[in-house]
Amino acid sequence: MKQIFYSLIVVILFCMMGCKSEKKKSSELSAQYVSEWISRSGWYKELKMKPDKNVNQELFVLQNERNIKAWQVAFDFLRRNDLNELALGRYDLSNDGTYATVSEYETKEHETARYEAHRKYIDIQYVSKGEEYIDLLPMDEITERQDYDEQADIMFFDGKPGTRLYANKEQFFVFFPDDVHRPCLKIDTAAMVRKIVVKIPWSD
Repeated sequence: MKQIFYSLIVVILFCMMGCKSEKKKSSELSAQYVSEWISRSGWYKELKMKPDKNVNQELFVLQNERNIKAWQVAFDFLRRNDLNELALGRYDLSNDGTYATVSEYETKEHETARYEAHRKYIDIQYVSKGEEYIDLLPMDEITERQDYDEQADIMFFDGKPGTRLYANKEQFFVFFPDDVHRPCLKIDTAAMVRKIVVKIPWSD
């Protein structure tokens, strides 16, 4: 009888743990949990740059928890002190497909830049030198679009002016698949920018 009783207790506890896990997967994290998770994270204390207020923090936490290794190597890369000295190009960070690119370019006229989005990867974008604007739109507000390029994991869009984000060395941005973004926009006049983009595989 005792054995049956203890077995029932184990089953109940297992079911409760499963319910909690399922709740987490359903993207119902409390604002307090999200805020505390970010503030107590080692990367938050150690990185000079902070996530911009426009980042979807709930999704940010969920993706971090689902793919801890990838996010950790991404933050380790951003923690480097020589970001402005690194050679331009691609840096493979782990065997799961996480990688970074370092590029320099001249910011664009708003009329010549296009919106873009990705399906397989999440973008961390960080301007380590210079400044630019980035426009942000939700996917459901996009008008015309080009076909998705699976190899490059990119599609381009036309759309109205979106939420305008100011990017410099003080903050980084995280763009998820539903975040249609238009980077590289000039502030007043065209100017040179150095940008670090870390690509992290999306985790279902």
